[in-house]
Amino acid sequence: MDNSYIKRSIIPERLPAVDGDLIMAIGIDAEIALFTANLELSFGHRLDAERLARALDLTFDAQPILGCKFVIDGRQMYWERLSKEARHSLYLFENESEFEQFRTLQIDSRTGPQIKVALYQSAAGDRLIIKHSHQVGDGGGQVDIVRELSTAYNRLNHNPAYQPEPNIYGSRSGKQVLRQISWTAFPVILVNFIKFLWSNNHPKATHTLPLPEYQQNSSWTYQMRSIAPDRAARILEYGKKHLATFNDVMITAYLRALATVSSWDGQSALRLQMTVDLRKWYLPEKRAEGICNLSAFEHVNLGTHLGDDFADTLARVSAIIRSRKKSYIGLKEVCLAPLASLFPYGQLVKLIVKTRRKQILQKSFQDVLTNVGAISPECVTFDQQPIAAKVLPHVLFPPPLSICLSGYAGSFTLATGAFQGSSPIIEQLLDQLVKELPG
Repeated sequence: MDNSYIKRSIIPERLPAVDGDLIMAIGIDAEIALFTANLELSFGHRLDAERLARALDLTFDAQPILGCKFVIDGRQMYWERLSKEARHSLYLFENESEFEQFRTLQIDSRTGPQIKVALYQSAAGDRLIIKHSHQVGDGGGQVDIVRELSTAYNRLNHNPAYQPEPNIYGSRSGKQVLRQISWTAFPVILVNFIKFLWSNNHPKATHTLPLPEYQQNSSWTYQMRSIAPDRAARILEYGKKHLATFNDVMITAYLRALATVSSWDGQSALRLQMTVDLRKWYLPEKRAEGICNLSAFEHVNLGTHLGDDFADTLARVSAIIRSRKKSYIGLKEVCLAPLASLFPYGQLVKLIVKTRRKQILQKSFQDVLTNVGAISPECVTFDQQPIAAKVLPHVLFPPPLSICLSGYAGSFTLATGAFQGSSPIIEQLLDQLVKELPG
């Protein structure tokens, strides 16, 4: 009996669902977003398609959750393992246009598998899109997925018999974060949550782009802007001089661009949600035990005071974020997650649908800026390092907008999804955002 059979035979047919899976399932059924994200890589060399297919198959063994479909059966939720035939997920393209159209292909987490990979080979070098379902993992989960795939690809080059050990028992739950928090922190976290509720309703209206509401089956595309390494370095230096991070500078530029492009009336609040990777803040190894959703939101609220100039706005943004970093950043809403399991699933979906509709009517929804940071070359090396890498995020249904910032080799990319009818003003926003940036 060969070793591959032994390895696979210990992978159970069902894997348990966790708290993050429940929350994501609600978001999907409430139609908040298109919950599929891409990592796109460009190489100066030719990839081995056959070895890539083998590496992908091994990745489904190394992280079995990826080779599953998500099942909701009454009040039960679980992951069900797919057959090897049903896990086929490598697409080969000879046409560049068709490859780029693959960017907008969505993954149905209820049919699986949870990742799809596209390879476009050309004389100029190969391009790769690694696509994953947000149901199984967030941006941090994406990093773990690509690391697993690239490791298998590289190991197979020297050891064709390479077999990874399946990760069956690694925690995917948010409890791995809460275990790091002392019980004495929870009163503080609760106070932070109450402060957030007050801030989020004073004033109630939030200033956003006048995007048309999402219409069923509307076409869409990604809009992107690149920041070259030399300018990125100047932006980083500007931030250091003002005791601010690169993220602080980007949020400042976004809010100022938003106020300019969509004619801010000075009455609605200038607010923005940003994501926080809880792995990096609370887990000892800065990594989760398994591929999962382990991010949370923080909110930057300037109210009706934008600031006199960029430096003034940056000082206020930085002060808000520094304050949150000192008091359990990212945890003020996490404490509510366990309560979700106490209510019937259908009621939770209806509640989120009703809440979203109310936010649209009251104009109280907020845009989202996700900063995934610099993409580590070691995670995306397939024999050789790519010459370019960027993240294309999951796409919120308008009117709210979600923008993702990712970096590689000193450059940065801003990416967002623009639905039919919204492209012109989103183009203006991105142009103005880049214009606002110092340097």
